[in-house]
Amino acid sequence: MIRRACYEDADEILEVIVKTNRVFFSKIIPKKYFKDPVLTKEELLREMKNIEFYVYELEGKIVGVSGLSIEDREIGVVRRVYVLPEYQRRGIGTALLRHIENIAKRRGLRTLKIRTSEKAYWAISFYRKLGYKMAGKIRVPWGYDVVFTKEIRDHT
Repeated sequence: MIRRACYEDADEILEVIVKTNRVFFSKIIPKKYFKDPVLTKEELLREMKNIEFYVYELEGKIVGVSGLSIEDREIGVVRRVYVLPEYQRRGIGTALLRHIENIAKRRGLRTLKIRTSEKAYWAISFYRKLGYKMAGKIRVPWGYDVVFTKEIRDHT
């Protein structure tokens, strides 16, 4: 089940983000730059003021999370797409991203953007499979992040 997150979910959301980030990104971001934990509870609570988080619950446990922030009238940004490693490859990430896309459409947004590391081949493959196209690169200390976009509404 997917639902809008609330502040009471912060500890479980944090666990999903930190654990998943540690498992996957610690392998591609040099130790010198890798922040662990990637996010503190205080930072997450601040993010929750500007990002609408949605959680995927299975048997009462949050196993996936994603968020949406609004860049401007037409562009939304997908934030923090994370699914616990042991729950991946079950369609949870796809369901979360589709949910975000539907919310963005209802809000009248035309485009969604997502950013990830150019070395995160699994994320790049996932986003491409869901129709996102590479739109640019952003320099980071350890290489580049890539930005993907997807048109979610016709320009009529």
